[in-house]
Amino acid sequence: MQKFTINAFLDLRLEDGRTNIYVNNKLFMHCKYILLNIPIDKIEDFERIDSIDEIVEIIDGHFKISGENQVKISPKTIFWAHCSNLQVWYENDYNSCLLHRNLAFPLVKALTKAGDKLAASVFKEEVAKRFENSNIKVNQFLLNNRYLDCLNKDELSILLVQTKSNLINSVISQLKKFMKSPLVNYREIKELIDILLFIDLKYDQKYIFCVLNNLNKKFRTHFARFLTLHLNYKEFDNYKIPYGKFITYFEEVLNYLYETYPEINEFLKVIDSGFINSSLSLDEKRSYGYVSYL
Repeated sequence: MQKFTINAFLDLRLEDGRTNIYVNNKLFMHCKYILLNIPIDKIEDFERIDSIDEIVEIIDGHFKISGENQVKISPKTIFWAHCSNLQVWYENDYNSCLLHRNLAFPLVKALTKAGDKLAASVFKEEVAKRFENSNIKVNQFLLNNRYLDCLNKDELSILLVQTKSNLINSVISQLKKFMKSPLVNYREIKELIDILLFIDLKYDQKYIFCVLNNLNKKFRTHFARFLTLHLNYKEFDNYKIPYGKFITYFEEVLNYLYETYPEINEFLKVIDSGFINSSLSLDEKRSYGYVSYL
């Protein structure tokens, strides 16, 4: 076994060919890694990035690793690479931009619970900073894993006010991109809607109305139909809110759509009547599992 100590609370160990992270001498997780082979002509894609998470998104969009291009790296080399990454992360006051979100936030949270004063002093700041950056994937991660719960009521209120405009603009931009595509990615649209619904229901906001009002008629009609379907089939157990609160919210959204967007009233009447299946397009049926994709 090889051991590399970052500080009194954090160390890495090479055990049975695997790199393991320990917090307060307790196994935290097994390290994973992404092997990159970035062509020289694509390097400019990385010049304007703010975090490792954004690099991963760029890679997902541009690069695939074929079998012949993969390079075998020894467990020892991988171990020292992880040690270097976490050492730099620590020396930069646990800056969450330097690690992937799936590691950075759980690890700084674990260090905070273990009594690491530095981690405790930056935990809230890192959560707020990254949420304010309005990266959709990071915001989704922070919301789904309840990281905003570390903020008190006043801190949360200030953060939501500061981030509202940027977050809504980011969601709208993504929605337009997905809905323009000849192959609509309904899973991605559902994830965007869930961000809005989570904030509205958990934190008593009205983000969904802002998004509707800032879409043009074509996109708004498509989005409103899909939103209604999503609300109709959505399970909200993970939101930890009273079911009655969701029903009230659903009715408020439906009433708003009836009053504001008459172009989808016929569709809404079908929803209310309970005969929903016959009114769906093939794409909408596929998006909710009524038929299989070809």
